[in-house]
Amino acid sequence: MIFKDNPLVTIVTPAYNQAEFLEETIASVLAQDYPHIEYIVLDDGSTDNTKEILQKHQGEFYIESQQNMGQASTLNKGWDMARGEIFGYLSADDILYPGAITKLVAALQADASIAVVYPDCHLIDPASIIIKKNVCRQFDHENLVVEQECFIGPGALFRKASYLKAGGWRPDLKLAPDREFWMRVGLNGGFKMLEEPLAGYRMHPKSISFYEKRPEIAMEYLRVMDDFYARKDLAQCLITRKDEAYSHALLVIARSHLRSGDVTGGYKKYREAIARYPRHHSLRTILSLLRTSISKPLRRLIWGLQSLLPKTKI
Repeated sequence: MIFKDNPLVTIVTPAYNQAEFLEETIASVLAQDYPHIEYIVLDDGSTDNTKEILQKHQGEFYIESQQNMGQASTLNKGWDMARGEIFGYLSADDILYPGAITKLVAALQADASIAVVYPDCHLIDPASIIIKKNVCRQFDHENLVVEQECFIGPGALFRKASYLKAGGWRPDLKLAPDREFWMRVGLNGGFKMLEEPLAGYRMHPKSISFYEKRPEIAMEYLRVMDDFYARKDLAQCLITRKDEAYSHALLVIARSHLRSGDVTGGYKKYREAIARYPRHHSLRTILSLLRTSISKPLRRLIWGLQSLLPKTKI
């Protein structure tokens, strides 16, 4: 029996070639003390031993293998088949800490105006050793839209009603479908951050967050702005900052050019950005772009050296 105070929570894990971390991800969900969890793991055409790992868990939760559809389509499929009143997702390389779902549901149930609740989290390495603590920030919908930054990590839960109203993740987006989803959800509900770290966000060479963002793919940031600002239900504060938002999108694209070694392309997009919003023509902006132009091999070397330093284990 599902009680009002303990609604069914559906967690979806899209698994694609993350076999080395998948067992720990699954274990972190199965170890939760919340009494009503529906767990769905969808193997999105993995070519590693993901299928073998999932076979060991037959009967413990819902498992399905499919042809590769991509992360967004796989998540949408999972949520569309979900029976829960509250939805969430956990990437196949991230983990929840003990008691996470119980605390998150309690916060969501305590305030009907909240559409989404999410915890603070730690950045962890492949061995689950903490690299950086407390990496999330309090939610600000206006800044999410304008500044193109998303500080919501693993463990976020949201109401089914919010999902149905906003729609799912966009399969056409490769870099930040989660951010674009939160932009839409934030138009119709509040967000609450729990300051207690309740999840581990894993960084490793295969993670999406570690990929280089190719300039041609980064152009989707402008497409997201076009689609969002075509809406008729935007608050005046967002409309007022439209040029600033587009400028930030162009700066993200400039950064992608610089990271790929295309200085000319980066400079061109920077000029477009400051033409759209002249206040971005500052030493601070230039230094930020230069800092992000460090080559991928060097950044990976720095990350690797940091991982050798003494860290706090979970």
